[in-house]
Amino acid sequence: MRVSLGYVASWREIAFALLDVPQGGVIAQMDVKDRFSSAADDYAKYRPDYPADVVHACADYAALPAGAAIVDIGCGTGISSRLFARHGYAVTGVEPNAPMRAKAIEAGSGPAYKEGEAAKTGLADGCADMITCAQALHWFNLDDCVAEWQRILNPQGACAAFWNYRADTGWQAEYESLLLEWSSEYADVQKAVDGGQDNSAWVKASPLCGDVAEREFPNAQRMDFTALLGRANSSSYVIHGVADKPRFERALKTLFDRHQQEGHVSFSYRTYVLLWRFPVR
Repeated sequence: MRVSLGYVASWREIAFALLDVPQGGVIAQMDVKDRFSSAADDYAKYRPDYPADVVHACADYAALPAGAAIVDIGCGTGISSRLFARHGYAVTGVEPNAPMRAKAIEAGSGPAYKEGEAAKTGLADGCADMITCAQALHWFNLDDCVAEWQRILNPQGACAAFWNYRADTGWQAEYESLLLEWSSEYADVQKAVDGGQDNSAWVKASPLCGDVAEREFPNAQRMDFTALLGRANSSSYVIHGVADKPRFERALKTLFDRHQQEGHVSFSYRTYVLLWRFPVR
């Protein structure tokens, strides 16, 4: 079951990656556009960035010229938008959630931001050299989005989706177990991932997409306990799935104390990048 969303959520986690809710079932039928309104501050402060290799991979694939126009759909608090802006690109972030978009605007650093939806961006024809989707593609009904994305891309334009996939080995396996124990939603997250519901399979199989390519890069996030707690509380399955927050936080602190070194722990990620074009019609 694919969720029919004309908008996109302002958060993105794919299970071991960061997926917060699956595309099927009761959870996904909630208004995902608003699920992160109360977590905008934690999301802005504690979500991981992406390696610069992501930008280089996109630039190489799409042959992006200096100052190319990037449209970042479902940009949330602007983490990916700022990444591309730091490399000299003209970025427009599109985000339907007002608190998340406000955090992006507050952070500044170059991108422009506007309210919009995945299938209804409100942007001009042919305005984009590349469309990017960071931790967001799994929230789109791509059947509904194709015509809009073809409209705003220039004829040589390309698309990129990317995710930070969190490892489930070492102490992070214990973190996974903690989420399963305390969050009523997290088991559904794992089922969604096992079912491949991140839309990458759609891109790879669709005759509407061509020149599909994949890249992977290592990434990491070092955190003290405040950051680890904020990182957890930026996740929808913690916000909405953990009923006893004080006990969950005590359990998280126990886990942190068991594995911290010099007051910090680290999440290891692999950053997965999916690239494609729409053949010229």
